Amino acid sequence: MRFLLLLFSLLFFAGCNESTIDSFQGRQPSPAPVAMESDMAYSKGASEPAPLTSDNPTSQSYLAYRYNYGFELPAKTVAATAKSHAEICQEAGPEKCQLLSSSTNDNNNNYVSANLSLRAEPAWLDSFMGQIQASVTEQDGRMTSNSVSAEDLTRSILDTDARLKAQTTLRDRLQGLLATRDAELPDLLALERELARVQSEIESATTTLAVLRQRVTMSQVNINYQSQSVAVSRSAFAPIAAALKNFLSDLSQGLAGVISFLAWILPWLLFVILPGLFLLRWMWRRRKKKSI
Repeated sequence: MRFLLLLFSLLFFAGCNESTIDSFQGRQPSPAPVAMESDMAYSKGASEPAPLTSDNPTSQSYLAYRYNYGFELPAKTVAATAKSHAEICQEAGPEKCQLLSSSTNDNNNNYVSANLSLRAEPAWLDSFMGQIQASVTEQDGRMTSNSVSAEDLTRSILDTDARLKAQTTLRDRLQGLLATRDAELPDLLALERELARVQSEIESATTTLAVLRQRVTMSQVNINYQSQSVAVSRSAFAPIAAALKNFLSDLSQGLAGVISFLAWILPWLLFVILPGLFLLRWMWRRRKKKSI
């Protein structure tokens, strides 16, 4: 009985610790900036996050940045330029740049488009943007759009870290109780089930925290490439060339209009207009004979 009371008190303590941990802001540490090596450690099976050392959780914000760039180039250079930029990312390695997706659309020779989506380390991203802008300029291209947005992940990171600390404390105490073996078999089984549940929540929170930290340490970058609009010749023969180019299309549309008109007018002609004309002619001749 005392064992069950002790177990329930531990669970109650974990719940209180998780719900009130935000109120002790003067004592609760906040995440320090995490390098990519520590994030990679989580994916390799590390069970607990790196220690957080800052004394004030509100002293630093954790922002996940998203950059969007648009470029316009000659149609024949779009695919090759996008491919070269993807190769720069891959050569930098996953610690600096991670290529998420790459696509090219060249169904029309006059219009070619491509898109790159990647994650980049902020310091490396500055030099990368300088490289791609220089290569676009060399191909007689230009930047058409440039935007940046940020998502504040501070609350999510602090809450996940606090929940992870509470669950870790509870796990350690449950492991201590299990090590004593001073309980009946049903109580030991209940303790092991609770320990398994807590360990599962620890692993889930650890993974979530690693993903959030990676979103902060590596920015999302979307790059769109489009071919330049083909300029229409302004010579005196431009209207003639345009008319010849549209000749077959205009001719087919005209024939289609004639056929549609005939299909509409033919029933009226056969059953209304022609009978009406014959009736009027018959009445006119009959009236003329009476007048004679």
